[in-house]
Amino acid sequence: MSRVAVIGAGAAGLMAALELKAAGHEVIVLEARERVGGRIHTVHFSNGSWANAGAEWVNTTDVIVHELCERYGLDLTPRYGFESYAFDGRLEHRDEDFEQIGEEVEKLAASLSDRDEPWNDPVARSLDRSNVAEWLRGLEHIDPDVRRRYPVYIRGEYMVEPEELSLASLVLAHSGTAGDGYARFTAGTAALTAAMASDLGSARILLNTPVQAITTAASSVTVVTATDRYIVDAAVVAIPLPALQRIKTDPETDFPWLGQGRGGKLLVPYRDRLWESARPAADAAATRFEFIYDNASHQTNAAGVLAAYSMEILDEAEVLDSFATWFPGLPAPSESPIRAWWSTELESGTTYSAPRPGDLDALRRLREPFGRVRLAGEHTEIVFGYIESALASGRRVAQAIDQAAAEGASA
Repeated sequence: MSRVAVIGAGAAGLMAALELKAAGHEVIVLEARERVGGRIHTVHFSNGSWANAGAEWVNTTDVIVHELCERYGLDLTPRYGFESYAFDGRLEHRDEDFEQIGEEVEKLAASLSDRDEPWNDPVARSLDRSNVAEWLRGLEHIDPDVRRRYPVYIRGEYMVEPEELSLASLVLAHSGTAGDGYARFTAGTAALTAAMASDLGSARILLNTPVQAITTAASSVTVVTATDRYIVDAAVVAIPLPALQRIKTDPETDFPWLGQGRGGKLLVPYRDRLWESARPAADAAATRFEFIYDNASHQTNAAGVLAAYSMEILDEAEVLDSFATWFPGLPAPSESPIRAWWSTELESGTTYSAPRPGDLDALRRLREPFGRVRLAGEHTEIVFGYIESALASGRRVAQAIDQAAAEGASA
């Protein structure tokens, strides 16, 4: 049995801690926030509505998510309700327009020979030298208007500009997930991390405990907070890369960097869901955001929550003006909107990762050990950005630590 410190109580950190605990290791989780969950965060309004301020979507291919739902008795609700893109300031749901582009992505995905270690795949390496914008310009057989609109989808899905996103990342993400069957947690995504934390036990989780420094030696790791020092056999760092940059390391460690998404959500509560019965007006709104949807569509009360989802940090008045333009007669919000701009939070600094051209080698290195320290989080997975990605990383790292401990004990 070894002693392991897990830094971060998001989905990745909790998964790593649970797996290590189950394998018989002694675990302590250090979390900077006053809550567990990380970028999984369900917020509540006074009228009884709630909304997912962070991660929420679950795919049919998410094996670990479904495993945990069965373990903890959590329900999923199929995706439905109002949602729309904002093209040129007008609301349109045009996924069907992108089917041809999706077919082109599928062709590239079919040409991959090693999706588990794409840095060893010549095709993936070639794709990693290009960005999505360059590739899109070359699809001259596809309607120019569709190609002009597709960047709105990229911004809304990956929270970066198409020029910033590696073509390899787009193809790998597409090949690793099902394109249909999205659902969300019936009781909010935080029900998952709350159940995981309860299973782990509150005594093993220290909230409001940001880590200041990590010192590694040949046979131990020292994790330093403002009030304590934890000397352990291994450490799991399960926080986003921008937050990791804030921790001092000794010896100094130059952790690889991946492209990072930015922005987040503005969650606006209303007394009823007027948008379900009213057709959006044809007028164009002066807006900078990419996607709007009902974040509370599956809740039983009449109230609703419209989410403006954007890679830009939006002014509240701009969002409300856009909603009023699209839905004339929409009343004022029932209470103040909730801002969830993840890239501005010190504990995250990003929405989720969005690898740039040339980032394949950085991804490979992020998955390797740094002495007795290992990294977990969605940014360390081939298919990045999902709840499943974070959970898979936690399990993978826990298994590696358990194996290393077993080999050390038998040596």
